[in-house]
Amino acid sequence: MYIYQRSLKKFFTLSASILLPNGFIRVFHYKILRNLMVLSLAIAVLLPGYEYLFVYPAYNELLLEETESEAVRYASYMVRTIDLENQFLTEDRLPEGLEESLQPASRDKRLIKLRIFSTYGEIIFSTKQEEVGTLNKKPYFHEIVAKGQVYSKVVQKDRKTAEGDVAKIDIVETYVPFMVDDAFGGAIEVYYDITGSVGKINSLFFYSMATTLVMSLGFLVAIYVALYRAYISLLARDKAEEALQLANEELEQRVTERTLELSQANEQLTEQIAERTQAQVALGQVLEEIKVDREKLHGILRSVPDGVVVADAKLNILHMNTAAENILGTPLEKVLGQSIGKLSHEVDFLNKVGQHLNIAYGPRFFDFELPDENTTNPHVYQVRVSRFVQDETEAAGVILLVREVTREREIESMKSAFLTMAAHELNTPLTTIIGYTELLTAEETAGSFDMEQQKDFLLLVHDKALALGGLIDDLLDISRIESGRPLTLNYQEFRFDTMIHEVIAAYCEKFSTHQFKIVLPDEAAQICADRSRLKQAVDHLISNAVKYSPKGGGVRVVLALHDDKYEISVADDGVGMNEEQLTRVFDRFYRADSSDTSVQGVGLGMSIVRNIVLAHHGDIQVDSQVGRGTNVCVTIPLTPPSGYAGCRQPFSS
Repeated sequence: MYIYQRSLKKFFTLSASILLPNGFIRVFHYKILRNLMVLSLAIAVLLPGYEYLFVYPAYNELLLEETESEAVRYASYMVRTIDLENQFLTEDRLPEGLEESLQPASRDKRLIKLRIFSTYGEIIFSTKQEEVGTLNKKPYFHEIVAKGQVYSKVVQKDRKTAEGDVAKIDIVETYVPFMVDDAFGGAIEVYYDITGSVGKINSLFFYSMATTLVMSLGFLVAIYVALYRAYISLLARDKAEEALQLANEELEQRVTERTLELSQANEQLTEQIAERTQAQVALGQVLEEIKVDREKLHGILRSVPDGVVVADAKLNILHMNTAAENILGTPLEKVLGQSIGKLSHEVDFLNKVGQHLNIAYGPRFFDFELPDENTTNPHVYQVRVSRFVQDETEAAGVILLVREVTREREIESMKSAFLTMAAHELNTPLTTIIGYTELLTAEETAGSFDMEQQKDFLLLVHDKALALGGLIDDLLDISRIESGRPLTLNYQEFRFDTMIHEVIAAYCEKFSTHQFKIVLPDEAAQICADRSRLKQAVDHLISNAVKYSPKGGGVRVVLALHDDKYEISVADDGVGMNEEQLTRVFDRFYRADSSDTSVQGVGLGMSIVRNIVLAHHGDIQVDSQVGRGTNVCVTIPLTPPSGYAGCRQPFSS
């Protein structure tokens, strides 16, 4: 091993003397630089070698496997195409229209040759007519193909095929047998051109190898520069050490000569005093930096919007920020150094934190509530418990992160209420539909109802189905909006006043106790918009006005044209809303009156109306007072923005 190392050292030294500048040869005097150079050269040589010995053969092997599989699939497809699977082939029993079936295959430029063999190995069809009648006596045909196995061979250029012919291009030769009642019925052979694929692989390998060589060369150049700079640094270090050694020797000589001189002692004392003074100044600077860092830390903690409480391993309070003081209503000075159980009289922090510290896995957080002086609803806060670790062996304390989650919990409660209400809203019409359809189809009640009764039942089922479909459409619309997809509008010209009449007519017939008043323009109210979407919006507005009005209450619908916009207002004399309810009227799943005695609904109507209006580039305003009713005003442009198909531009009435 030692002889090998010396030989290797001489080899690299000689190579460096030939290829590198003379000044760089001295770099190899340092063992660490010599080892780095040897390692770099090895990496630079191994990268192209790995490319040539492993990557390129892997490319070829993958090409061969894929090409053989494609050739087998191609031959199998030809067997099924010309229907050779259910008959024994002989020269006298060729399928009718064989040449016509093979015409599409003959137009495939990559198909070099196609032949069909009989059960005895005789060529009964070939794209080269002179080969017909030739008998294949090769062992592979009778020992492999004739026994029902596929035989495939990749033949490179200037190599011999399975039949002994020399290939002029790279091809795949594939024999696919077909069986008739578990007996050999014949075979089909295809010669498939893979020259293009081989050329692509070679081209890919060439560019890959060129890239690898360039990277290796760049790597060697970078290593060369780095080692040269390292050599300069090491050389400077050696010179500095030599100079330092000489200086030490001279100093020792001078100290020896002047040991008895008092001036030397005074100078040394002065130097010591100066060093101590510098040390004191440096200590003062360090203390000042520590003070600045501490102030920065306190500033960061004060700026954090969430409450932060830090306790030691015994759960005694070390620090908490201003947000935590405001949330818990306890100043830091009052509880500093005391147990975290003193943080609040309403929450048992000591017990809760102690329980969560014993959790080995999973999240460590819990919720607590604090009353609000301004409202009856309490504030909900979430506490995240984390261990404060100074090293890997022992926990130094605990950090509590207090964050308000009142809104999140309200949303979760709303979603839960929505699921319950949606299930009820879906179940109510579905129960009616199932009940009446069972009544109409039951054998014991068959013939018990006359045509008029059956018609009434079917109309009721139809109404419930329409209500069910409307609810599902609302849910789908909200799903599209929530996923970020805009509503799709189908613009067309129609009578706005006629559409409003259609909607109100249905409500007048169904809610006879309400007083409906309609104010429409004298002229025909032509508009270009999405008729079904606007009808859906108007239906929701009138439905809300009817639901939230007392029995016999009035519903007023006014349609007016202002400049280039139609304004429709729907007003009722119902229960109305307060300011807090008005701010949330367009929230999904929100209902102004969510008590058990309120009207049914899933809280999607106003959200859908708002999105329909905004999709038409319109505007919606809601005015309401508790006990005096609600007025919803919607404005829709007379014509859509330019670029929308389906209407005249500009619209003319």
